[in-house]
Amino acid sequence: MATRVKNPGPPTCEHPDRPYHAKGKCEPCYMREYDRAHRVKKDPSEYAENYRKPPRNSKGKTVPTCGHPDRKTVAWGKCNGCYQAARRSGEIVVGMAQCHPELPALAKGLCHACYAKKKYWDDPEKKQEVARIQGKARRDRNRAELLAAYGGKCACPRCPETNPAFLTLEHVNGDGGKHRREVGSHSYADLRRRGYPQDGYTLLCWNCNAGSRFVEVCPHMIDE
Repeated sequence: MATRVKNPGPPTCEHPDRPYHAKGKCEPCYMREYDRAHRVKKDPSEYAENYRKPPRNSKGKTVPTCGHPDRKTVAWGKCNGCYQAARRSGEIVVGMAQCHPELPALAKGLCHACYAKKKYWDDPEKKQEVARIQGKARRDRNRAELLAAYGGKCACPRCPETNPAFLTLEHVNGDGGKHRREVGSHSYADLRRRGYPQDGYTLLCWNCNAGSRFVEVCPHMIDE
């Protein structure tokens, strides 16, 4: 049986200043040689039947298994929204927050609300700019979806306007003020939640909308 040398001296590799590890080499050199000798790539047929690599999209990113393949995977096979929801609901527990011990910790020992506040105050100008960009993108997306749901053109038979910049929502029954008092500035979001009801709502261009405000019919429909 070979005896272990208590003081083998410096390594004989190209790093004599490092501690000796094994076979005359320092640890990084020894592990590099060990890996080359022992890490052999397996043939796909050698994997167990229950082994499955995570699916990936066209960009090579792992696809979330939470039902949102268009989003990026954050952790536990979930996108960011589903992961945070699972953390808040207690489905995923990775420790409790130091700030609010009854809530799960999101990061750095903080709960979701406290961590969001910390990120905001670390760089408020950046967070405000991100919020403005995301808010505008969300409003533009809601508006485009609403225009598509109501035909994408002015409902006046004599108006050919289809430019989205000139189209606006028309309350057929004249109850636009009541609708805005109920939902504030979220008319588009309210219609989206209700599935874009066709009864009582349509699209008009701004000219037809303003021209028919004080009369019952659009000026286009009045014979000259």
